[in-house]
Amino acid sequence: MSASSSSDILARFEKLVRRRAVSSDPAWRMESGEGFLRALGPSPSPFDNSLCWAHTDEENVEAVIAAQMAYFRSLGRAFMWKVYTQDSPSDLETRLLRAGFEVQAHVTLVVLDTARSQPATALPPGVEIRRVDDATGLAAAMKVQEVVWSQDCQWLHDALKEELRTQPDTLSIFVGWSEGRPVCSSWIRIEEGARFASLWGGSVLPDFRGRGFYRAMVAARAEVARQRDIAHLYVEAGDMSRPILERLGFQALSQVAKCIYRPPGVA
Repeated sequence: MSASSSSDILARFEKLVRRRAVSSDPAWRMESGEGFLRALGPSPSPFDNSLCWAHTDEENVEAVIAAQMAYFRSLGRAFMWKVYTQDSPSDLETRLLRAGFEVQAHVTLVVLDTARSQPATALPPGVEIRRVDDATGLAAAMKVQEVVWSQDCQWLHDALKEELRTQPDTLSIFVGWSEGRPVCSSWIRIEEGARFASLWGGSVLPDFRGRGFYRAMVAARAEVARQRDIAHLYVEAGDMSRPILERLGFQALSQVAKCIYRPPGVA
């Protein structure tokens, strides 16, 4: 991917994904004003509430930070503010930390052109990647997530179940099975009208890593995207998945700091 095409894709991501004031999920409400876009979800969690984008510069940044903090504080909600490399001013993350935010994670925004062919992945005999189409499949997908991340994923199960019910055309979940046992899971969300889709959850049980499961899940989801005429897949990749994704043709576009603000008394 050339520098010029990378900047063009990043510009389209900014316009069509990050600054898109539309949500097809009835549990979420988008709020926009002059120079900002917010998303409010069904709970007070910072993973259900975010400042999607804000126009900040050297002159207004402190006022914008204070205003957004005050707004979410008035609602009794925590929220996430993702700081991208291209955001201004260059020390925005530092300013947020000074204001009382904490960094939940640093990730890399990576993108794949779906027209790019994927390397063939040969899975062992008796292994297959299947799309979730019932409650048993969803439970299996969450079982993998719970083992890999060592946490209760009932909240995620409930959220994805509702999302499948209300938005079956934009969410596809996959589970990898080995001899009847779920060993990996992941999902893809289609950004309708944007020709972008995001990849989520790519997790493989420790004993099954290095056998091509992760690559096979990427290929399965890329095929869904191609069938829907999606031009680009994107992932907020951590240090473990980024090298794998880059070997599959993903290109880094931006570094992202996930900054969280929790008002007093809000978990």
